[in-house]
Amino acid sequence: MRHIKLLTTEFLTIEYNAVDDFLFADWHGNLTNDAIVQGYENILFYLKREHSHKLLDNHYDVKGLWAELAEWCANDWHPRAEAAGLEYHAAVYSQDLFSRLSTDKTIRMVKSGIVKGFDTVKEAEGWLNSF
Repeated sequence: MRHIKLLTTEFLTIEYNAVDDFLFADWHGNLTNDAIVQGYENILFYLKREHSHKLLDNHYDVKGLWAELAEWCANDWHPRAEAAGLEYHAAVYSQDLFSRLSTDKTIRMVKSGIVKGFDTVKEAEGWLNSF
């Protein structure tokens, strides 16, 4: 079994890829600020629990603008995730322009440089598996 399901909510599914050793966060729908914060806190919990150093953060099916949380993601959540062991963060851009802009803003604000955006899950997986 490649993916072990860890959490399913109405807006996020978190799985652990046991073969390639990365956490897979699959977001979907119109997200509220509370849903985003709750989701990323859940991701952090599972990064710690699984001792995973890689995250594939799939925003492909996310809709809407969430740029106001970019600063929180980059300056609060990301440093805590790095302190917990996160080394490589692959973010898959949304099909929705506003969500894509929000993800891109967050990526640019992360100071460590370990996060990179991709257009497809396959590209993101390839990048994560190169480490």
